[in-house]
Amino acid sequence: MFKNIFSKLFASSNPAVAEPIPAAVAAASSSPPSADVTEQNQQAQQDPLYAVKRGGKEISSKLFMAMSTERGIHLESLLSALGALAGYACQISVREIYVQQQGRPVKETFIVVHSKQNGCTYYFGDLLNRPLVESRYSVWSLASGATQKLGLQQLIDLHDIFKHVTNTLGSPHFGIPRIDTEHQAKETPWNYVSFLWPQLFPLAQSFCKNPADWPIVFGVAVQEILFASKDLIAPELALRIVMESAIPMSKVYLPDQAGLVAT
Repeated sequence: MFKNIFSKLFASSNPAVAEPIPAAVAAASSSPPSADVTEQNQQAQQDPLYAVKRGGKEISSKLFMAMSTERGIHLESLLSALGALAGYACQISVREIYVQQQGRPVKETFIVVHSKQNGCTYYFGDLLNRPLVESRYSVWSLASGATQKLGLQQLIDLHDIFKHVTNTLGSPHFGIPRIDTEHQAKETPWNYVSFLWPQLFPLAQSFCKNPADWPIVFGVAVQEILFASKDLIAPELALRIVMESAIPMSKVYLPDQAGLVAT
């Protein structure tokens, strides 16, 4: 599965051939601005989230095309992948702002938990929860807001997901969305982050240099797919897939990705 996704992403999401970088970055160019860039500058001035929205749309479009086959798209897998990436983006954002830029020790930035069961490291804490579930543009706010607009009356129980994540640390059940078998994604959230983050994070960075915007970019990508799939999947199920993937993946330490954090 990932071999096909890789080939499509390498062909389409290389930052060097992505859409023009938004106003704040494009303004640094010494060449005269084109009409298109001028229009982007004007839109960016009117909407501070302009670059974030463009980045989210681009990521959702690239991943949709990469995961599509001649038989169509497995929507549950796409939602799980984007949810997992959005959750992991929260940790990378916090790590970049507080550890890389401010020089704050990891143990003062996160509550660090080492599992004796599998030897893995996990991160918790208020700083991590803000972009994940607490801020105005958190992954939760963007995803739940979209599903409410699609008609969802009763939101899912976030506390139950957090409790499950904590109770399964180090076990084989950690990070596995509790979804009926018929709606399970083709891969685990862990695998989606491991394989897709190196391809899509540089694309997110090409649109947004501010680390605080990275989780929002992936949250917007989640929104894009939620709205696009409004007649294909129940909003409650879609939201559950996203958050059951996002919350555990915000906690995991993936050493292979450490070098992808901007310095």
